[in-house]
Amino acid sequence: MGIGNTGRRVNAAVGSMAGRVDGHTLEVANHAAAVLTLAVRVLRWPTLVVLVLAWPFIAGLAVIALAADDTWLKVTAGVLALVGAAISAAFGFRRNRILTAVQDEQEFATELGVAVALSDDVGEARLALGQLAGTGGGARVFSRLKGLWRGLGVGPGVLQGANDLPRARWFFPPKIGTTITLFFLALWVVPVSFVSCLLLAIALAAR
Repeated sequence: MGIGNTGRRVNAAVGSMAGRVDGHTLEVANHAAAVLTLAVRVLRWPTLVVLVLAWPFIAGLAVIALAADDTWLKVTAGVLALVGAAISAAFGFRRNRILTAVQDEQEFATELGVAVALSDDVGEARLALGQLAGTGGGARVFSRLKGLWRGLGVGPGVLQGANDLPRARWFFPPKIGTTITLFFLALWVVPVSFVSCLLLAIALAAR
């Protein structure tokens, strides 16, 4: 009940702030929301594969840590298993939050518009969002990428406003940077855990 009330209060607050969003900003936000929603949905399964591939090797490292008698083998396997599990869990949680954020595209677009409206420089923030959506010259990959990097440098007003928005905040700094870092870490967990599990299993068998 408390969580539901909190969600309703947040939605009501966002709704009240939506009145500050002008028509041009809302149009840009709608385009950006559509692009981001599509991108998240396309990446849904590849990111799940990245997570699932690592789980057997992390589990294998945990088994080696429990089965080993040698301290160095137990500690090495245990630390690698814990680090891999922590990274995988953190990325899995972040992935779930982002998927949830784009479930309602209209609400997501509204929050993007509110984040721009709350910024110190509405024009600059709107331009960044427009470039991300490809609205400033076609839906080109490099245009969107440029928009993303410009978005990473928008004023503190955007950052402060976005952090109060449950959906949009995952697509603004610092959370967007953390998400990218977690993705690459989770990607590296797969080969590292595989090689580590293989080598430590050989070491365990040789004892």
